Amino acid sequence: MEGLKIYFAHKENKGSFWETVGDHLRETSSLAAQFASAWDRKEEGAATGLLHDLGKYTDLFEQVLKGEVQRIDHAAPGAQALLKLYEKEGLAAAIAVQGHHEGLQIGRPKDIGRTLKMTEPISPQNKTYSSKDADPLLNYFRQDNLILPPKIISDYWVEYKKNRSVAAMLYTRMLFSALVDADFLATEAHYNSSKKGGYLYRPAGKKLEPKKFLSALFKYMSKLKEKPHANDQLNSLRNDLFNTCLEGGKDNKGIYTLTAPTGAGKTLSMLAFALKHAAQHQLKRIIFVMPYLSIIEQNALIYKEVLENCGDDIILEDHSLAELPEKQRLFSENWDAPIIVTTTVRFFEGLFANRSSPCRRLHNIANSVILFDEAQSMPPKLAIYTLAALAYLVERFGCSVVFSTATQPAFETLSNEVKQHVTSGWQPKELVPKELKLFDKTRKIQAKWNIDLPLETTTWRTIAREMAAEPQILAIVNTKKQARNLYREIKKKIDEINGLFFLSTDMCPAHRLTVINKIKGILDKKEFAAKVNCRLISTQCVEAGVNLDFPVVWRALGPLEAIIQAAGRCNREGLLPFGKIVIFQPPDENFPDGAYEKGAAEVKAMFMEQKIGTNLEDPEIIKEYYHRFFTDNLHHYNKKKLAKVFQQYDFLKVAQEYRWIEDNTINVLVPYSKKIDTYNRLCESARKGNFNRAWIKEALPLSVGYRVSVGHDVRDYLEPVQKGLKKNTGWFLLVNSALYTDATGLIQQDDVIFG
Repeated sequence: MEGLKIYFAHKENKGSFWETVGDHLRETSSLAAQFASAWDRKEEGAATGLLHDLGKYTDLFEQVLKGEVQRIDHAAPGAQALLKLYEKEGLAAAIAVQGHHEGLQIGRPKDIGRTLKMTEPISPQNKTYSSKDADPLLNYFRQDNLILPPKIISDYWVEYKKNRSVAAMLYTRMLFSALVDADFLATEAHYNSSKKGGYLYRPAGKKLEPKKFLSALFKYMSKLKEKPHANDQLNSLRNDLFNTCLEGGKDNKGIYTLTAPTGAGKTLSMLAFALKHAAQHQLKRIIFVMPYLSIIEQNALIYKEVLENCGDDIILEDHSLAELPEKQRLFSENWDAPIIVTTTVRFFEGLFANRSSPCRRLHNIANSVILFDEAQSMPPKLAIYTLAALAYLVERFGCSVVFSTATQPAFETLSNEVKQHVTSGWQPKELVPKELKLFDKTRKIQAKWNIDLPLETTTWRTIAREMAAEPQILAIVNTKKQARNLYREIKKKIDEINGLFFLSTDMCPAHRLTVINKIKGILDKKEFAAKVNCRLISTQCVEAGVNLDFPVVWRALGPLEAIIQAAGRCNREGLLPFGKIVIFQPPDENFPDGAYEKGAAEVKAMFMEQKIGTNLEDPEIIKEYYHRFFTDNLHHYNKKKLAKVFQQYDFLKVAQEYRWIEDNTINVLVPYSKKIDTYNRLCESARKGNFNRAWIKEALPLSVGYRVSVGHDVRDYLEPVQKGLKKNTGWFLLVNSALYTDATGLIQQDDVIFG
């Protein structure tokens, strides 16, 4: 092998030195081995890193570096070598290596084996292979004194043979994550260095220090008790929940539920459990996952207050509205921080992704405690696959999982279906013992049901008349159209409009925040007692993460969890002897989706059977509701298309089909009056082609997302934001400023387009 040519992986660094393939493979392998050792697969990680760029030992790739050719597949030779050398144990590594640039593809052994024979002239991605035979390339590999592990052990083949597709595919994604993060970090370190063969790595994120952070939490709680914001009974309830969660943190790793009333102090109690649990089991990271940006920003602010004296970069907010400094932006790429606060969409769609960017952070989920707030928000059609993935994180990757909500879904009903994908199924342990009777201690609410009245008494006009008689009232309905109808009717009934408010997602986040802050200013303790007029008409966007406290709440018939969330905005601090919630039948019975409608039907059936009444938050009632909901509708949850692509082990199609939010929405920049200068500047910038990450971050608080039906021309209302020749950025400018008002946001000229 004397005299073999030297090949390079990357061009010159800051010192004008090129990186050899051997150096890059060695560096990537070391990192990938370190990452995969978190689940005891160090050798598999090492082999994956060592062979991922084997295809760079070629003249064709050398031409790529010189800019002479493009569209060369240098990943396939390394994947081929892994299959040849390790056979079935090398499957996951081969899939990861094959996809480390193009994304994970098909995972069935026969498919990947056929592809890696490279009999076709070009790859499935229309690229030319840098080499179709890995064996000659291994000579250069050995010349660089690189040594492969003699054998590796992988879980992929075991899970595949038992047809546990969710487990098998997630295992591969975790290995893929270890590889791509190692590859990114090593490449970045090469370019940052000014030395030959040198690597200058970015600073590592802070380590979790649970005992230190617990001490800060105890100090924060002591200060909080000095200035209580609720009545004595509610403060006692919150204290009980905190201590219970703190004690529960000593329990074994596993799956937990945290079921407590709205306003019971779950935010701090979850942190107490997480820190105690992390200290007990030497966990590396705490991850808070929440469905709504309003909850994320609110809870992250509290956690930052708790830990403000514990150092910088402790808490990483990773969501679309987060304004991150450069260092934290780097940490967000791979979640290299002790405490992560993120969205359900970002977390779960990452677990089912096939591309390197969303998968890159997955390996840092291992050995974490993961807490999901508002667990009832999970789309039922995704429940089986989502629960299976979480169960596998617990079973195989050393995690603990907590589902927190006032309305705990009976997901254990789906345990047998979950077992089809992962050994353990779904059998959570409740953190709050029944004898604590938290729901008996909660604030007092009187529930009235108006869902069986004659139709002539349930028009928007009659409903508005009753609601207008209340000086302070919150009304929550199921759709934007219902909200607009009710708002118009109430507006006719009252003389003044200063105390009438509207909230829906037809209003941009900055607009909604202004309205919420104004309402909070009215509903402070003094004005609350004085009954200053404050009437709010809202869609369900107000039901989670918005801490409003009304004496009276009206809620349109919907799923039980939605009704209970609405009740959480009634007498929230327990300052009144009783709050009142009225559940009513809206005149036009429309629902956001089929699952929402089925939930409302179950509630109505239970009411007619006299199984539900004033006892809205009774955990046994909630359990029966969910048991009926899941059992009656189980056939709807095995989403056929998603089930099919899982059986095909098709990583790309799984990523396309597993969506928490449907893709048929567009982002519209709107001219909200209080931010009109920002709107005008963003419009001008977009028209000049300056569409980038910074533009998007500034635009998000002024954006409204809505669906556009097929066949409707929106050019009269919207101007597309373009980036060069690429027209489909997903962003539009609302060109008719008259279509956005300070009262209700978008004016709905056409319910099909704007509804």
